[in-house]
Amino acid sequence: MLGMVAGIATSGGFLIAGEACFPWNRDSEMCSYQSFLISTSWMTSGLLTLIQVFRFKIKGTPFYIGTGLISVMGTSFTFLPLGQEIVASGISACRSNGDPRCVGGDCMGCGLEAYGKYIGTAITASLFEIVIAILPKKIRDAIFPPVICGIALMMIGIGLIGSGMKYYGGGVFCAQNMLSRSATFGGPHICNESGEVQLAFGAPEYIGLATSVVLFGVLVQCLGSPFLKSTFIFWSLCFGCFVSGVSRYHGGGTEQKYWTPGKVDAAPAVTFFWAGGFGFVPFSFAPEYFIPMLICSYVTTAETVGDVLMTCQFSAISETEEVNKRIQGGIMADGINSVIAGICGSPPNTTFSGNNGIIAISRCAWRSAGFSCGIWLFLLGMIGKLGASFASIPIPVVGGMVLQTFTMVFVAGLELVGKAMNRRNSYLIMVSLCFGLGVAMEPQVFQGNGVASYFGKNLDFNYGLWPKKMVCSKFPTETVTVTAATCMVGTTDLGLDSAKCTIAGGSYKAAVTKTVPDTDCVNKNGFCCLAYDAGGLMMRTTLLIILKTPYAIAPIIAMILNFILPVDKDGDDMPSKDSAEIAAA
Repeated sequence: MLGMVAGIATSGGFLIAGEACFPWNRDSEMCSYQSFLISTSWMTSGLLTLIQVFRFKIKGTPFYIGTGLISVMGTSFTFLPLGQEIVASGISACRSNGDPRCVGGDCMGCGLEAYGKYIGTAITASLFEIVIAILPKKIRDAIFPPVICGIALMMIGIGLIGSGMKYYGGGVFCAQNMLSRSATFGGPHICNESGEVQLAFGAPEYIGLATSVVLFGVLVQCLGSPFLKSTFIFWSLCFGCFVSGVSRYHGGGTEQKYWTPGKVDAAPAVTFFWAGGFGFVPFSFAPEYFIPMLICSYVTTAETVGDVLMTCQFSAISETEEVNKRIQGGIMADGINSVIAGICGSPPNTTFSGNNGIIAISRCAWRSAGFSCGIWLFLLGMIGKLGASFASIPIPVVGGMVLQTFTMVFVAGLELVGKAMNRRNSYLIMVSLCFGLGVAMEPQVFQGNGVASYFGKNLDFNYGLWPKKMVCSKFPTETVTVTAATCMVGTTDLGLDSAKCTIAGGSYKAAVTKTVPDTDCVNKNGFCCLAYDAGGLMMRTTLLIILKTPYAIAPIIAMILNFILPVDKDGDDMPSKDSAEIAAA
């Protein structure tokens, strides 16, 4: 539980609801549920862990639900970026469309409505896993070979490590818009996610806090017991909280704290599903995000296949048929549990790859430990003050923690890829990674604004592979002068108005103006279109999300190459011998 709790909260509602907390893109209602959604993610993961670990057979069928192994469930990192984008875009759309709910910059209810679209679309996409679970093993193996599972895990890690570094430096939003705002106003966005302290991205104070979390983890690995080593993420987070709690920033003649008590004071002592006014999420469906959600479901299924396969190895389950049953049950439980998670108001769940790291370090694969973990997670979620405390952690401390958890996902994928390495797969991996890593490093190659989400919307509207203005059906209008007014005396324009021109004995001709569409988005922060073509916008959103998301484009390329690349018949396709074997030969 200590090894999973931080990652579950981070990939749950904490960062998604955080998208509604910015003054320039705000939904105070959605923002207020940030603490509650953390508690919900813990309770949901605890409940779904019990289902996954218990394992039971569906009567009258050969299918199982659950792995029957120590497979702890947690909110999926794979869906996290989509959740953030949908909520942020929903609030932004309300502002640009003049929604009456937007009063004084606060679009109350717009983010919550977008969250309902996210959950509803995710539930629909989660049915994909249930379908995959009932397919014959031969088909499932063809769709999810280890090399694709490994690439998917690596790209999830790569895609999230970038976000981890932004938290590390002070916050995602101020990182993404540092340069674009500077070009307009001559200074960067100030990060405001660390209590009273507000500094520019990459300030030494932020870097120091985040680094303290990482260094404490190193200390634990050097001196700690196996228990401490397997739960180092939790203890590192605690140390970062301690350092930030006793630290003060002295700026402008005042003492500023990294922690503020507002969220903790407002949170109830005990909470439960659908409590605190949250109610049932108003589910709806966002067709423009459905295909990206399906890709996320594919990726998380690949993650589950790899995760359960490794858990079987650690649990001394080697018989092929039994391993297949565990994988089938794990995928089935992932799909069903993700639907249950959505009903509870939490993002989709999956088996956590961190399971295997903890099993490897602790040497404990006892199923009772999984039941215990699920119960502890559920009880932890019921304590509302704890969820609020997590939501109050300074963002650089969160950065030092999540940077390590995100990288653990990458390492898990690297291990799977290493086992599948051969001549054919080396080429497949190379082509997949060149695009996956490429868009992670240069996201603006396909979308003009890259990741700049505020002032960069001007670029997104005008530039890129598919500029957003190409799907705008109604532009705002502006009045332009076609011919300027003139006051002619002979061949000389005196430049006088009508009255003065008459006195001067000139010939006055009024200016000619006309109203034209304003198709250029200059310093309007993306609010440059009154109405979009729904179909075109859906197609554009789908294509660009696939192209700019590492864990979407890389697994798709890998899957295509896996089907079209022939298997060598001369033995070159076999895993290569290491140097020791070659020397012995």
